[in-house]
Amino acid sequence: MPNIQKSLLSFFLITMSLYGAYEIHSELNGFINNKVSVFHVSMEILVIILSLSGLIYFMYLINIQNQLKNSLENNLVKVKQDLKGTHIELTKGKQEYQQVIQSQFAEWQLSPSEKKVALSILKGLSLKEISELRSTHEKTVRKQASAIYEKSRLGGRHELSAWFFEDMYDV
Repeated sequence: MPNIQKSLLSFFLITMSLYGAYEIHSELNGFINNKVSVFHVSMEILVIILSLSGLIYFMYLINIQNQLKNSLENNLVKVKQDLKGTHIELTKGKQEYQQVIQSQFAEWQLSPSEKKVALSILKGLSLKEISELRSTHEKTVRKQASAIYEKSRLGGRHELSAWFFEDMYDV
C-alpha cells in the first residue's frame, strides 16, 4: 500500500478514535443525567474499541511489511555484491582465456588477418559472415581459413573450436 494511503487510513482511524472518545465523554455526562441510554453509550464504546483495534492491527501490518521490505533490500544488496564479484571473476577469466588464445595463435604464427578470421570462426560465424564483417571477398576469407587450419595442423572449424574448448568441460 502506498505511503499516502497508509497515512490517510491512519489519520482516519485516529480521528475516529478521538471523536469516539469525545462522544463517550459527552454521553457519559448525559448518561449520568439520564439523557442517554446504556445501549447508545455501549455502541459508542464499541466503535472506539473497533477503531483502536483496527489502528493497532494496521500498525502491525505496516511493521511486518517494513520488516519484509528491509529483508528484501538486504538480500538485494547481497545479490548485487555477489554479482559484482562474479562479474569481476568472469572478466578476469575472459582476459586470461583471450591471452591463451592469442598465445596459441602466436605459436602457430598466424598473421594479424588470420588471427581475426580465427577469432570469428571461434565465435561461430560462417565464412560469408566473416567476409561481410571484414569487407572482403569470401574467397579471401576461405584462403585465410585454410591457412589457419594448415598452420595449426587442424582439420577444420570444428577441430579449431575443440582445440580451445575441449579442456574447459569435463565429460
